[in-house]
Amino acid sequence: MRLIKFFVYLALPLLVAMPLLKTSHASDQNLTPFLKEALAERTIGSDKAKLTVVEYFSFTCPACGRFHTDVYPKLKEKYVDTGLVKFEFRDFPLDQWALRASALARCVPSKFYEPMVSVLMKQQSIWAGSEDVGAALLKLGQLAGLNEEKARKCMDDTQLLDGIIKARMEGNQKYGIDTTPSFLIGGKRIKAFEFEMLDKAIQQELK
Repeated sequence: MRLIKFFVYLALPLLVAMPLLKTSHASDQNLTPFLKEALAERTIGSDKAKLTVVEYFSFTCPACGRFHTDVYPKLKEKYVDTGLVKFEFRDFPLDQWALRASALARCVPSKFYEPMVSVLMKQQSIWAGSEDVGAALLKLGQLAGLNEEKARKCMDDTQLLDGIIKARMEGNQKYGIDTTPSFLIGGKRIKAFEFEMLDKAIQQELK
């Protein structure tokens, strides 16, 4: 688990995004159709599922990478694919490149969002550790079907970045999220990301 000192890590994306917060004041009602879609909830699973599991994650968080590579597939197979759980992804970027990666993922069609998250997480050490992180992300965006121009615009879109940051702040203020990955299971915050502990928490809520 990657534990975060709130006053340190909250400042990272906010410092990067200060110009965005100053220049982007459009209300939700004034968002373009593209932005409304890009900032919409990202979920998988049945809307009739008894339980919703929410994950707060950062694309540059190593623990998040391990969760999506080793644990998430097991949870998906056991609970999402069987219709018991709906899984929701919520961005909690820890730095500017996690923020840009979040924007890039939200620019692909929503039906391809989960596969894009999987690719970014599985290749996290490659793109996040490259000498030119922006260029590495652009290449992944192109593999997902975005041309370079569109991928670049997505990662630089001030309203999209602003919306992601606002959602991050809401997660901290409303649910006390300061750790990634963190989960809401039955409305209860869970910091653990090991399969056994999440499995136990889900089972308790499904009783």
